[in-house]
Amino acid sequence: MEHFSMVLIVLSAFLYGATMKIADLLNEHGLRLFKGSNILFGVLWGVFGALLIVDTNPLVGSVVVAMNIAFIIRNRLDYLNHQIAASIIIIIGIAFQQIVVVPFLAFFFIFLIFGSMKDYANDVFHLKSFWAILNESMLYYPIPTFIYALLFGNWLLFTIFTIYMLSYNIIKIIAYKKGYR
Repeated sequence: MEHFSMVLIVLSAFLYGATMKIADLLNEHGLRLFKGSNILFGVLWGVFGALLIVDTNPLVGSVVVAMNIAFIIRNRLDYLNHQIAASIIIIIGIAFQQIVVVPFLAFFFIFLIFGSMKDYANDVFHLKSFWAILNESMLYYPIPTFIYALLFGNWLLFTIFTIYMLSYNIIKIIAYKKGYR
């Protein structure tokens, strides 16, 4: 049973990142699937984020909620499907998981600061160098969770955020190759 649970968590992390990027492509990059697909992918993004919260532990739930609240302050929830996803995640996090205050605040500020730096570099400078590619890869998710895992031994948090970041970037690369910029 524990093996099945871990498979579900890994799959949820992968689909969380993939549906997040597809939702973004449907609004901002010209991807067209079918009528209502943007809302569907917003709901799926929210559901997979919610599954990460309810299927794991208070630490993971706290960090996923922190990530989504940081999106609000970074003004990254600029379309209805983004707002639906974050609302599902935040509501489920508050209703079904105990928020662990110190990790929540630490990761919230890490995601807010480094995410805002990425946003600023992208939105203002439109960089196209190696540093822009490195910046765009969102390493501010796996690196702090790796450090946390080294310090406190919670490798699940690192695993989830690394899989999320990889799946998001895989979809981004596929979309870029198909002409969605």
